[in-house]
Amino acid sequence: MKKFVLAVFLVLAFCGAAMAFAKRGYIPEGEPLIYRGLRVTENGVSVTIFNRGEKPVVFNAALAFIDGRRRELGDVYFAKTEIEAGGSASFKDLYLKGDYKACRRAESLRWTIYELEEQ
Repeated sequence: MKKFVLAVFLVLAFCGAAMAFAKRGYIPEGEPLIYRGLRVTENGVSVTIFNRGEKPVVFNAALAFIDGRRRELGDVYFAKTEIEAGGSASFKDLYLKGDYKACRRAESLRWTIYELEEQ
């Protein structure tokens, strides 16, 4: 019985960790952009956005952290930035509107793209 309870506990623990937001991935409807190194700290949000396309891109967006009940826990704004073809833009300690501890436990992300224009 102890082994069964331990096995169930481990499965649930790994499922919870797998559901948390990814530190890297694609930006929905943001092709050719991807993000890497997403970190939430008490100082703010840090992330690097890469342009995998062949043309420069002007990018302006917001990122919201979402819990399991689809409630927004916090958000961060990315000012208008030009990213060269094959280049990247690093954002460090962006202002996070919301509780950083709750945002760390977010299950998903929601990107809102205000501007995405290839030059």
